[in-house]
Amino acid sequence: MTVRIRTPLLDVVAEVLVTDPSASLAEVAEAAGIGRTTLHKQYATRDDLIRAVGFRALDLWERALGGVSDNHPDGALRAVVAAMIPIGPQLAFLWRTPAFDHDTQIKERWHSLETRLLAVLTHAQREGIIAADAADWWMLQTFFALIYVGAESVGRGDLAPRDAPDRVMRMFLHGIGGGHR
Repeated sequence: MTVRIRTPLLDVVAEVLVTDPSASLAEVAEAAGIGRTTLHKQYATRDDLIRAVGFRALDLWERALGGVSDNHPDGALRAVVAAMIPIGPQLAFLWRTPAFDHDTQIKERWHSLETRLLAVLTHAQREGIIAADAADWWMLQTFFALIYVGAESVGRGDLAPRDAPDRVMRMFLHGIGGGHR
């Protein structure tokens, strides 16, 4: 007997809309394995659905940061990477949806989570794990970019899920260069 694990609706929506931001609600419902009417019963408008997906992404990101101890900066950084890569499609949706720039609730939570993540990064920086001259905004943006690429690579099958955290950590801490000048 095959056990089918059902992906939560909002996660399916995030994956569909990251792949095709113009996907219709009918396409979204089909990908989720439900009817469009059922989707409309839960979310009256496309905006309601998109906002719900944004909050889902924030919830997942918050959960990813929640289990991180700042006592050991290298371990905390690895834990954050390992927790964020699997939620890459949801984070990509959050990061790539311009409507969220105008949503006060989403912006406030987003800022709070960025601040928590930055605390992990700056602790690693104080301990010499990250270069002392890396600006806060550069650390955050580079970190987000590598999480995105790691998650995309896993999703395409180019990178094994177990290998992704190490690959992201190596690129974040050491770059892609060979170390020769």
